[in-house]
Amino acid sequence: MFYTKIKNKNSFILKNNTNNSSAEFYLVAQPIVQPKSRNVIAIEVLTNLISSSNGTIHAEDFFSDISNEFIKSLIMIQIEELNNIKVAINSKNIVASINIPFDLLSDIEFIRLIINKSQVKVALEVTNFKNSTLMTDNIKKSVSIIKEHGFELWLDDFTSEDIPSNALYLLKWDRVKIDKTFIYRHINNHSLISDLLNYVSNFSFNSIVFEGIESDYQNDQISKFNCLCQGYLYSRPLRLSHMVL
Repeated sequence: MFYTKIKNKNSFILKNNTNNSSAEFYLVAQPIVQPKSRNVIAIEVLTNLISSSNGTIHAEDFFSDISNEFIKSLIMIQIEELNNIKVAINSKNIVASINIPFDLLSDIEFIRLIINKSQVKVALEVTNFKNSTLMTDNIKKSVSIIKEHGFELWLDDFTSEDIPSNALYLLKWDRVKIDKTFIYRHINNHSLISDLLNYVSNFSFNSIVFEGIESDYQNDQISKFNCLCQGYLYSRPLRLSHMVL
C-alpha cells in the first residue's frame, strides 16, 4: 500500500509511505433532494481538508494535484465510513455518491474492490477528465461491472468549463449533475431549463441534479421540473459520522 491510514477521534490522516508526506481531513456529506417534498434521495460524500505536510490548505488546489493512489485510499475510507451508517442509508433507500476521476475507471481491480466492500448503494460521480474522454476497453469493462451490480454512474458538473462537452455522450449515465453556475445564470429561463432537461434525458436514465440551490425562490422555480437538487438551502455539508438522514 502506498498510503497508511491513521484514524484520529474526529479525522483521518493518510500518510505516504514513499515520501512521508501526509494529509489530514474529515468526511462530510450533503443531501440531494426532491425539490417539492425536500425528501432526501441521495447524499454526496465530500472531503474537508484540515492540513497537509506541504502546507497547502486550499482544498481545491490540493485535490486537483493528488495521485490516483491517494484517491483510491480516500475512496476506501469513504466506503468504510458509509458502511458504519448503512442502517440509516439502506432503510431509506438512499444512494451515496462518491467522486472518482474518469481515468480511475480503467482500474478494474479497484472498481471490483469498491463493489465488494460497499454495503450501501453507491453512485460513482465521474469528474476530472484531464482532457481525455477515451473509452478504453478497461473502462468499458468497469462500466459493465458497475451496472451489473446495481451501482450507478453519474456525470458531475456538466455545463461547467471543467467538463468536456462530449463527456455527456460517453455512456448512458444514471444521473447528470448540472454545475451551479447554470442556476445562477438561468433560473428564470424556464424554456432553457426545459430544453436542457430534454437534451440530457437522451443520455441519462434518471434525468438531472441541479447544484447550487441556495434560496426558496430558486427551489420554487426549479421544483416545476422533474429533477433533483443540491445546495445550501437544504443543508450545508455535515460530518458524515454525525449524519442524520
